[in-house]
Amino acid sequence: MLWTVVALVAIQRLLAELPVFLPREADAYQFVESGREALTNPGAIYAASAAEVASGHPWTITWPPPQILMAVPFGRLPGDTGVWLWVATNAFMAIAGLYCLYRAIGSRDSRTLPIYVLVTLCFTPLFEDVRLGQRGGALLLLAGLAMLLVRSHPTLAGVLTGVGASIKFYPAAMAISVGGRQWLRFAGATFASAATVLAVSFIPFGSPFQYVTRVLLPVAAGSAGGTKDCFQNSTPLLFSRLVGGEPFTRVNAYGVWTTVGLVPWHLTVLAHVLSYLTVATLVAATVWAASRSGWAQPYSMSLAFSLGALVPGDVFTYQFIAVLPLTLVLLVRAVDQQRWLIVAIAGLAVFTFESSPCALLVPGLWTIAGLGLFAAAAIEAPRFTDSSAPRDGSGR
Repeated sequence: MLWTVVALVAIQRLLAELPVFLPREADAYQFVESGREALTNPGAIYAASAAEVASGHPWTITWPPPQILMAVPFGRLPGDTGVWLWVATNAFMAIAGLYCLYRAIGSRDSRTLPIYVLVTLCFTPLFEDVRLGQRGGALLLLAGLAMLLVRSHPTLAGVLTGVGASIKFYPAAMAISVGGRQWLRFAGATFASAATVLAVSFIPFGSPFQYVTRVLLPVAAGSAGGTKDCFQNSTPLLFSRLVGGEPFTRVNAYGVWTTVGLVPWHLTVLAHVLSYLTVATLVAATVWAASRSGWAQPYSMSLAFSLGALVPGDVFTYQFIAVLPLTLVLLVRAVDQQRWLIVAIAGLAVFTFESSPCALLVPGLWTIAGLGLFAAAAIEAPRFTDSSAPRDGSGR
C-alpha cells in the first residue's frame, strides 16, 4: 500500500514539475556559462561581478571559485547540452546523498523506506533545487557521505564536510555536532580541507580580498535592505514581517506582483532582537541536543546541517533543502519507535513544504515548519542515543 502511494505521488510530482522545469531564467544557465568563462578568462569573472554590483545590479556571479570549477566540464559542451547534463548530475548526486543518509540511519522497519521516499517526493525545496540547476545535490552527497562515515572515519568525513563548506559555507556548522574523541579529527579536517580548497581554487580567479570586499559583502549588504518577495523566507524575515511590519511582494495567478504587509505595526527593534535571540538559541540548542543524544549520528549532523536554512537572513526556496536530512532522520526514528505525535508534527511540516511559499496564506510558514521540525528533533534528542552506540569488531 505504501509503495502504491509513493507511485501515485511520484506521478503527481512529475506532472507538476514538467511544465516549470528548467525555465530560461534558471541559475543553471549562468552556472554553466561561468564554467565557459573560466576556460577563457577566469581572472575577469569577479572583476565583472564587482562592476555589476557597483552599478546596482545584484544578480551576478557571487558564488566562490569551487562552484565555478564544478561548472568547467559542463561548460565544454555545446549549446544547452551542458545545462541539461548538469541538472541531471545534480539530481543524481542528490539521490546518492539521500541513499547514503538512509544507510547512515540504519532503520530495519520495512515501512521506513517507502515513507523515506514519499517524504522526499513531497519535499518541494529539493525539486526547486533540481529544476533550477542549483548545487544542493552536491551538498547532499557530501553531507550524506560524511554522516555515513563519521563514526568509522571521522577524518574523511571532515574532509568531505570541508569540501561542502567551500561550496556553501553552512555545512561547516556540522563541526559543532561531533563530540568526544572524534571532534578534533573531524573539525580539523573540515576547516583544513575547506581552507585548502578555497586557497587553491582562487589562484586562477584573482584576489580573495577583492571577491570578499567588492562582491560578497556588497551583495550581502544590498540583500539586507529592500523588499523581499514571497519566495524568500528565513527566521529574521519571519520576525521582520510579523513584528517589524516589513512588506514583501507577492505574485497573483496572472503574474502581477503587488507589495503587501501582514501587520500594521512596525516594531523594528523588537524584530531584530527576536531574530538574534532565535538564531543564538538555534546554535546553542544544536550543541545541547547533540550532547544529550550522546553525539548520535546522523541525528546530530543533520541537526547542524539544518541551520543552513534557519540561520541566514535571506533564504530562497531551494535553500530549504538543508532541512531535508533532519526531516528524514526525525521521521524515520519516530516511525521506528512508534512516536506518532512526532510523526504527525513532521508530517505537517512536510505538508507545508509541499506547497510553494507564495501559495500559502503566510509565506513564512516554511520557516515556521523548519523551526517546528528543529524543536521537535531537539526535544527528542535522548531517543537517538542508541544510534551512535560503539560497535564491536564484528560491526554489530
